[in-house]
Amino acid sequence: MHIEKIEHGPEKVGPWSQAAFVLIIVLTLAAAVITGTVIVKLITAEPSDASTREFIEGIGISLATLVFILGAIIYLYVKGLLQDEYVTTLE
Repeated sequence: MHIEKIEHGPEKVGPWSQAAFVLIIVLTLAAAVITGTVIVKLITAEPSDASTREFIEGIGISLATLVFILGAIIYLYVKGLLQDEYVTTLE
C-alpha cells in the first residue's frame, strides 16, 4: 500500500474551535497549578505527615484529577483544533 496524496481538510473555525482553544488554555493552567501543589506538598511534608492515609489519599486525588484534565486537553485538541486529514491510497 502506497500513500499517493495527503490532503489537509478545512481549517477548524467557528465558535467550537475558539471555545476548545480557550478551554485548553484554562485546563493547562489548572494542570500546572495542580502539579505545582503536588510537588510543594511532597517536598514540604514532614515524614510523619506524609505517611498518613489522608496525605496519600489527597495526593492520589490530585493525581487522578490531573490525569482527567490531561485527557480533556487531548480530547479538545483532537476534536476542536486538529485539522482533519484525508489520505488517498493506491493499491
